[in-house]
Formats: sequence, structure tokens, C-alpha cells
Amino acid sequence: MRPPRIPERDLLLEISQLPGVEVGLFEVTAIQMEKSIIDANFSIQQSFLATGFHDYGVQPQGPGAKVSRPIAVLTRDGLVDSTISLYRPTTKHGDPRLWISRLGQVHPHLKPGDLVAVVQDGTRCSAVCLSDLARTSSGIDKIEGLFDLAPSRASSVAVELLAKLRSLALHGALPAIGSGDTSVGLSVEAALGIPPNSNKAPDYKGIELKSGRSLSDDKNKSLLAMVPDWKASPIGSYAELLYKHGYLKEDGLKYLQCSVDGVSPNPQGLSLTVDLEVGRLIETHSDGQTTRPILYWDLEEFQQRLATKHAETFWIEAEEAPDGFQLKRIFHTTTPRLASMAMFLTDGTIFVDHTIRQKPEGGTRDHGMLFRIKVRSLQQLFTVEGKYLL
Repeated sequence: MRPPRIPERDLLLEISQLPGVEVGLFEVTAIQMEKSIIDANFSIQQSFLATGFHDYGVQPQGPGAKVSRPIAVLTRDGLVDSTISLYRPTTKHGDPRLWISRLGQVHPHLKPGDLVAVVQDGTRCSAVCLSDLARTSSGIDKIEGLFDLAPSRASSVAVELLAKLRSLALHGALPAIGSGDTSVGLSVEAALGIPPNSNKAPDYKGIELKSGRSLSDDKNKSLLAMVPDWKASPIGSYAELLYKHGYLKEDGLKYLQCSVDGVSPNPQGLSLTVDLEVGRLIETHSDGQTTRPILYWDLEEFQQRLATKHAETFWIEAEEAPDGFQLKRIFHTTTPRLASMAMFLTDGTIFVDHTIRQKPEGGTRDHGMLFRIKVRSLQQLFTVEGKYLL
């Protein structure tokens, strides 16, 4: 499946911000329309699973287990009611399939190569051809009324935590703990009575704390650290990655300290792409003539890790003071928009930082593979619950 083009991407982002929805994508092909069969790829399976709309994993094979649900197809003339069938055939290992009844007749402007979004909130479902909306310069207003306004997902713990941070701010600067980039976070956590730990779980009663010196739009914020699937990847270790794609510095040692995104290859020839058919994030290397995969991450695992770690997050800004750090403001988010994750990983919204270097005595040193985002993009990736001055 091809990635969304810019007008389609903008429409997809709008749709993903509708309350409570998840979105799966498929690309229209001539064979689909001829045979009335659409493969339910990874993005569709995961979006259905996220809301409870359908679980192919527990569905038996065969026509007797087929599930049919209503769907509203957005056409140039408005919404048209149809039926979406969800099934696993007895052939081809029961690969998940779907079909939208009379799709070609209901939406006669569909063309091979078009991208269609299947939008649902667990109860209501709609099919939206992003490509045709882009061709006609149309918006998504006709489907907005299908989905009820979602309630806030902010927790009662957030109220408690905000009160504590406001109290700390009123009492002046927090004593500085440690030094460098991690000092702010250590100082905030110490003031809240949180002991230092390397636990991947959220920091404060289920709320993740991300503290730093600035919440300016252009600042980078780490989302999570996650190593690739070394067993499945063509490159099987940090050492091999550094040996093949690192660069020499004046000290005679090799380094690979760079950002990698899905927009274009970086100076080392590295970039990101997503295979939605198999659910894989891929880092590739290009030498200008050929492009080869070098690292794989499981996209489902990445999304689950992100959703667990950032179910609710306080992004905290603290200004340096003579005797420590003064708390200034908080950006409060919930619910990562998993429906748009593939787009965010390929359009530069989310990128990965490599932090590897060769040690003089041999071997390598690294600080993990850090998936990061600009502050200005937080409100695209997450639901914003509030912005608070302290």
C-alpha cells in the first residue's frame, strides 16, 4: 500500500482527531473491485481491535462465521448506507478479509490506486475515499456528526498531581538533582517523592512525567526507547550497525549519533518507512542507487508500548534558577492517536535518534534508540487535556 500524499495526509489527520475513532487504510485495486475482496491489512486489523469493533484473531474460518455490520460510505452525494462484511476464508490460511457491499455502485468515482479510510469508534463505521476528497477539494464535515463527542480521559490522579506541582511551584525553586539533560526530571521526581528507577511504567500513579528546560515548539521530546527486533533484522546488533553505517571522528573512533525520519535519507543514507501489510516499521539504508532494509520494529508492539507509557502524560517545563529549577508550565495529554501512527512515523512527526559510539578500549556504548517528537507536534499525536501555567 502506498503512503498518503499531502492532501490525503491532511484529511487523514483531520479524521483521526474525531472523538474516539480509529482508522485503517486500504489501497483500491482493480482485482479488489473485480473479485469483491479486500485484504484486511495490519492497519485495519489493529484499528478494529483497538475499539472492539472486530477481532479477526478469534474469528473462525469459513462463511458461517462471517460478520456483517452497517457502514456509511461517504460519496460525492453524501453518506450512503451499506454493509461491511468481515470474514476469514477457508483458503489461504484464513487471511482476514472484508468487503463493502456494492462498493463500486455506491461510490462510482473510486479508482485503482485510491486510498480509502475505514473509520470507526467501535459502534459506528464509515468508509471515506481520501483520494476522491482530495480530487474534489472536499472536507470531512459530512462524517463528523456520526461520532459522538468523547468524554475527557483525564484522570482524578491528574487533579491531584497538578495541585502538588502548583504547590511546589509556589514554594520556589526545586533543589537540583544531578546535572545535564536528566537533571530536571530527577529534580521534579525527587520533589514528588518518586525514587530513581529504570521502570518503563509511567512515573506517578499511572501518569508519565516528561520534564525539561523548555516547551518551545522546536524542542525535541523523547517518547520512548525501543530496540529493533535484532533476530528478524538484517543487521543483528549495535556493533554491526555501527560498523556498517557509523562514521569516523577526529579521535579515530566510529560514531552513529544522528536522527532518522521518514521524509528523506539523512547524511548516513538512513530513513524510516512502514509496511502496513505486515505491521512493521523499517529503517532502510540507501547508497543513492539501491535501498535496503537494515532494522525492523514490530509496529503493534511499538503502538502498545506508546499507548501504555503515554496513556496520560504531564510535559513539564522548569526554568533554571540560581538554586535549582522553577516550575513554569505543563502540557497535559492523553490517548495517543494510534490510527495515524504509520503516517507520523513516515512524515517526520516521529523520528528515531541513534546514540552509538565506539569505546576506546573496544566495544560500543549507546543510550538506546530514542523515538522522539517536536513539542509542536504533541497535539497531533495526543489528545490535549489542558495547558497550565504554574
